[in-house]
Amino acid sequence: MTQSTRSHSFQPWALVFLSAFTLAACRTPEKSEIEMEVRSVGFDDASNAPVVVLQDHDRKLALSIWIGPAEAQAIAMQMQGVNPPRPMTHDLIKEILDGAGVEFRKVLIQDLKDTTYYARIFLHAGRHDLQIDSRPSDAIALAVRFHRPIFVASALLKGDNAVSLQHQLQTTGTIRFSGITVQNLTDELAEYFSVPPGSGALVADVASDAPEGLQRGDVILEIDGTAVTGIGDLAARLQALKGTPAHLSVQRGSKRIPVQFTVSLLDTP
Repeated sequence: MTQSTRSHSFQPWALVFLSAFTLAACRTPEKSEIEMEVRSVGFDDASNAPVVVLQDHDRKLALSIWIGPAEAQAIAMQMQGVNPPRPMTHDLIKEILDGAGVEFRKVLIQDLKDTTYYARIFLHAGRHDLQIDSRPSDAIALAVRFHRPIFVASALLKGDNAVSLQHQLQTTGTIRFSGITVQNLTDELAEYFSVPPGSGALVADVASDAPEGLQRGDVILEIDGTAVTGIGDLAARLQALKGTPAHLSVQRGSKRIPVQFTVSLLDTP
């Protein structure tokens, strides 16, 4: 058998091998951790216990974690920019770590055992990387002070503990105006956004060419000082105000802010 013949007989196997290798290399591995942010801190209506709600940056997934009153206060005060007259526990820890030259890198909520979440704080000191076991509430309270990322193990976002906001958006009616898509809040979403059931309307999507002001995830609570009771109420009042600036009261995260918005086009599917 000549050299050219051997090369010709080997070529199909080589192509199959290279194709399989290329496909495997191009396949994107699933993320083991998802970066989250604090959506809100409030009280669970059923248990009247403090709860912190985390959501991913795309606002498709949410995770509620029940915490203690002191930790809820520590997170809420930092989110609202409130500075206590004397350092609270988490402020003191931050000052100690800063003074010692310890770098606070991230927080990972990594496990759930018997309804209790477990977290780790990742630090760097000198030439050493450190991982500290922590309650999620303390880890989150420190992360918001250091302005460092909060991650959740992706496995924790696949069970019944996480809320699929994308699924909720697909199961409710919507209206669209000026590039803004708004929907009613289901009872589950009302609990997630900490608003009374049957009130408000959720901004589900914002087109790239929409006027500035509203953001995805905003909850429209009032128009010109009068409460909004759903998208039907919202559509009727926006239609009446078409072309005229409307003064909205919007819940964004844990804050309530004013937004001025002028409706140029209203479509009700």
